[in-house]
Amino acid sequence: MGSSYFKMGSLRVLFFFGLLFSIATANKETLNQNNNQVCSGMYSKKDHGGKVDPFISFNMKKLSENDPGVVVAIFDFQDYEHLGAPLDDGDYYYICDDYAIEQSYCKEDQRDQFIVREVAYDPFSETNRTLVNKVMSFTQNSQGLHENKYPVTKTGYYCVLAMQKSSSTKFQAIANFRNAYGHLAASEINKLPLYGLLAIGYVVAMALYSFAFWRHKHELLPLQKYLLAFFVFLTAESIFVWAYYNIQNEKGDSAGIKVYMVFLSILTAGKVTFSFFLLLIIALGYGIVFPKLNKTLMRRCQFFAALNFSLCVGFLIQSYLGDPESTSLLILITLIPVSISMFAFYFMILKSMTKTVRYLKDQRQVVKLGMYKKLLTIIYASLLIILAGLVISSFVFLGMNTVQMIEQHWRTRFFFTDFWPTLVYFGVFVTFAFIWRPTDTSYMLACSQQLPTDPENVADFDLDDLQSMGELDNEFDDTIRDEDMNFTDEEDNQPEQEEVHHDDDGPKPK
Repeated sequence: MGSSYFKMGSLRVLFFFGLLFSIATANKETLNQNNNQVCSGMYSKKDHGGKVDPFISFNMKKLSENDPGVVVAIFDFQDYEHLGAPLDDGDYYYICDDYAIEQSYCKEDQRDQFIVREVAYDPFSETNRTLVNKVMSFTQNSQGLHENKYPVTKTGYYCVLAMQKSSSTKFQAIANFRNAYGHLAASEINKLPLYGLLAIGYVVAMALYSFAFWRHKHELLPLQKYLLAFFVFLTAESIFVWAYYNIQNEKGDSAGIKVYMVFLSILTAGKVTFSFFLLLIIALGYGIVFPKLNKTLMRRCQFFAALNFSLCVGFLIQSYLGDPESTSLLILITLIPVSISMFAFYFMILKSMTKTVRYLKDQRQVVKLGMYKKLLTIIYASLLIILAGLVISSFVFLGMNTVQMIEQHWRTRFFFTDFWPTLVYFGVFVTFAFIWRPTDTSYMLACSQQLPTDPENVADFDLDDLQSMGELDNEFDDTIRDEDMNFTDEEDNQPEQEEVHHDDDGPKPK
């Protein structure tokens, strides 16, 4: 019988699941004897305009001399079941050689190519399917760029598969998924306009907050100064992220992009660390419950934030520069410390928030307590929104069969794994900054301790948006009645005026 190297049954299952997890994250992907298949989404020029006609090319970078080489297939993922000829024992024969020609699996003019059937049984729809797009197959036994390129005329999910003709073959090749618009992968191109809109959103929100900051520049809390500085940082960070995708789309992967990626990792680490730091000092009561924190306590918070920042930078740089398919455990060198640091931050924030809320309840500081309750509501709401996004996306994917999920998932995956949490973070921070924005009365929260009083006077201490105090009526009824009784007693206890009689000589006391 023919070569057992080309007769594979279990390969078909491994091939299918390999395609599921071999989604390309850039427009150029490396193939070798250990990783011989890559896939990526591609947009047609009609669906996503650009300067060039989209194509897929194969470039052999390393191959031993006199090596029989590899057999390459470039195809639309929908046509994967058209590859190979089915055998009686359930296996498939993939390469057109002497045996395949003898068994009429293929013709002589298809020698040293993948066997491709025009009509194939679709195991997912239980029908016969015809070939959607033409499968391009050839043998590459020398270094260099293959003379023919696979033209992409329809938006879809395309794959490149390279099978060795000999078990001793070792090679390295580059598959270039070139879209019409530029060098960015199709699964990431939508990040470009979305991060641009996000940057505009930060600019608008920062402008509104800056106006309130300038208007009340003589009535500011230290916390509000922190918020404005962080607004500037987040706006700059969102612009830099947009610029990263724009440069990568124009220039492709280069040494400069690697340096830029390290720079972005530093910005991301700063964003995460300062967010935790800001939540921690607010949980401790900084700027709201107390005008300032104890100097030693603040230094400890700053030191821990600096430590967390260093660990985050190390982890992100190692993640960006490392091989995403590597099975090395070296990533644990930075992953374990940063995980411990994050857990410690969460623990300190929740513990401090609990103590502060308890203190405000004991002191009957209802306005400040209301602000902290709003903060907790925002945090819990953000977690629910993120969870809801994951649940909805899961139900959508569960409603698809496996082929549909692979064909369509590349278009929307980035939104749920990358942009959705970023968008939720934007909403949380802007809402939080709006609640703590400078107002005519916000400075009173840091310079005075609110005394229990009636609901009407309590409103004087609020940030212009206290909505309801009905639940406090019962607490203050007794106080109000006591004040009324005291007022009545004071009137009853007023000294009587002396009676005066008038005569010719003038008034005389009686």
